[in-house]
Amino acid sequence: MGRINTPGIYPLGAPMTVIEAISKAGGLFTSKFSGSTEELADLHHSFIMRPGQHLPINFHQLIREGATHQNIYLEPDDFVYLPSSLSSEIHILGAVNQPRAVGFKDQVTLISAMATAKGPAKDAWLKHIAIVRGSLTEPRIAIVDYEAIVTGRATDVRLEPRDIVFVPFSPYRNLNAYARLIVNTFVKTIAANEGGRAVSSKFQPPGIAIPIQF
Repeated sequence: MGRINTPGIYPLGAPMTVIEAISKAGGLFTSKFSGSTEELADLHHSFIMRPGQHLPINFHQLIREGATHQNIYLEPDDFVYLPSSLSSEIHILGAVNQPRAVGFKDQVTLISAMATAKGPAKDAWLKHIAIVRGSLTEPRIAIVDYEAIVTGRATDVRLEPRDIVFVPFSPYRNLNAYARLIVNTFVKTIAANEGGRAVSSKFQPPGIAIPIQF
């Protein structure tokens, strides 16, 4: 799925690598004006979802740098997604009343994004809200005390396009495990939503909220 010429479901009748699958689907979508795939395929946020698991494949290394160790063999039911680089959404996930993607405007702050998601859910742990930025394979994570922000004890945080905001139900204990959970939740959300859109144009993304103990 995503910014390839012929997205769809393909039979896996023989061993097939990621590059072979992309080629079978017509290759990356290119601009008619520049011939560039950079502006239309966001390789830093592309992913493979294997049932229940996000595979840490670096598509930028694979396609731009020819890193053959990233060119793994696919398995039945793998979901390969290459999103548009023109997307500038911010995703609000976890313990909020309406998990969703928020369109980026000139200024989007954590408070305004949380308001768009109808605020935190009951029992949300607001002292450890995470903001994840960067590629899915090398995410950068910042922990924010939202309680301090809404009570005026800390400054509101300005968000950037493609940020992932995750609100937990409990405090994290291991930062790396927390980052992996967030990325996996994000990938599951996108895979579910894009898969639903592929089945029906009337599909309404439900979002995902997962009460997990860290």
